[in-house]
Amino acid sequence: MVPAVAVGQLHDPGRPTVGQRFRSRIRGGDRRAAGGVAMTSTGRPDESVLWRSVAATLEELIIPALRPGFERDNARQLVGLCRYAQASHDDVTDRRAEKLATVVGPTDAEAADLPGLLGTAADLLVDAISTPDDPVVRDRADTVRAHLTSILEEDIAEAAPLLETFSGHAPMDIPDDEVDVPEAPALRAWFADVLGAPVELTASVMVGGHSRRMLSVRVTADGVAYDLIVRIEQGGMFGTEGTSEAKVMRALAEAGYPAPRVRWIVTDPEVLGQPFFVMDRVPGSPVIEDPQVVDTYIRRLQELHQLDPALVENGLGPVPATPEAAISAMIDHWLGIYRDSVDVRIPLLEESAEWLRRHLRPTGPTAIVHGDPGPGNFLHVDGEITALTDWELAHYGDPAEDWTYFGAIRARRMHDVATWRAKFAEQADVEIDDRDWLAWEAFNQLKGACVNLTALRIFTEGVSTTPNLLAIGTAVHLRFLNRLTEIVATLR
Repeated sequence: MVPAVAVGQLHDPGRPTVGQRFRSRIRGGDRRAAGGVAMTSTGRPDESVLWRSVAATLEELIIPALRPGFERDNARQLVGLCRYAQASHDDVTDRRAEKLATVVGPTDAEAADLPGLLGTAADLLVDAISTPDDPVVRDRADTVRAHLTSILEEDIAEAAPLLETFSGHAPMDIPDDEVDVPEAPALRAWFADVLGAPVELTASVMVGGHSRRMLSVRVTADGVAYDLIVRIEQGGMFGTEGTSEAKVMRALAEAGYPAPRVRWIVTDPEVLGQPFFVMDRVPGSPVIEDPQVVDTYIRRLQELHQLDPALVENGLGPVPATPEAAISAMIDHWLGIYRDSVDVRIPLLEESAEWLRRHLRPTGPTAIVHGDPGPGNFLHVDGEITALTDWELAHYGDPAEDWTYFGAIRARRMHDVATWRAKFAEQADVEIDDRDWLAWEAFNQLKGACVNLTALRIFTEGVSTTPNLLAIGTAVHLRFLNRLTEIVATLR
């Protein structure tokens, strides 16, 4: 488990914060000023000077010498990590616990530490959702919420350096990185076994999203060449696993829908250290130059929502009995993912989830939902959509989830929400009223706030230590949580 999270930032009674762990490696004692120079009692420079030097070296010497790709992205992210470590990371656990205790009121002695107080605060906020007409409960919840919101603002400001250097995944045609692929020998042996013949294999790392490690592989056996993609899990990133994703893709492709063909699903982690699946490499580009391509994609997304959801039961299990049951199941699912990733309850998440459970309403029958639709997650050739990609978040749900994620989150830099809503109405005859649009956006913000905490767990456990994961698990998580809180406050 990762260190406890209080409204998004790392805090755990008796344990150092992230910044303190960074600093402990170079701290030699109490700070003092010697000759105007920041020094520690052992004569070593103050850690902020060291982190400043690392950031300057990266920015001035290393980044300019790197080609675009993983190496440059990682160097940029390290700059953000250095600035984050330079920021004030004083242990605020005791201060926050003391203040929160005065806000939530008397509690049992066993619940007087920060985790216990956060649990009490979460219960108060959730209770206020179920008793909205009780002025005493409402006023108490308002006080607690205002306090937690102020803490959230502090955490957002502290994590800003990570967000500034966060590497997203805008649609770009980027060559595969020519870096060492340590999985190549194991893959060569595995392909020789499954194909029953000696193989020639070349592999490169694909630049893309964060949920999976992606390898582009060309395999030749008995004179036959295969252009493939190996999609490897990364310790449960975003609370997903590859087997159900691959089974959904396989079912859709077999039904004639544009999803990559899955050839093999490997659940044994002994082969590559993590489960993986192998799919055909589909021709096409994610870059959008012709706006009509987006119109075509919108129509293909609508086609997905119109498919019989039972088509993917092999990957997702039985279809929920009602649309309401599908919504409730997914709220429980996202909450379960966040709770498995951190050590304490996050009151603003719990409150928002309870509000959605009581007020989010279906806009139609249960459908297959992509979960992460929009630019960057589809390929096209000559105006035709060759594949929808990145199916790790696919599930049963309401089509409004996909439309609001597309228009309000993933593609917001291309057009404003009003433009996207007009496009959805024109191309797919999809119209969602204002309140439902905001409520479904809130659902997506809940999803993002919850699943991004898995990156923090993976980073802390050392499954992967790229700075991007720290940014996702802190700064990006906080951005989703903040927007979620804003929306629910508007609709409440």
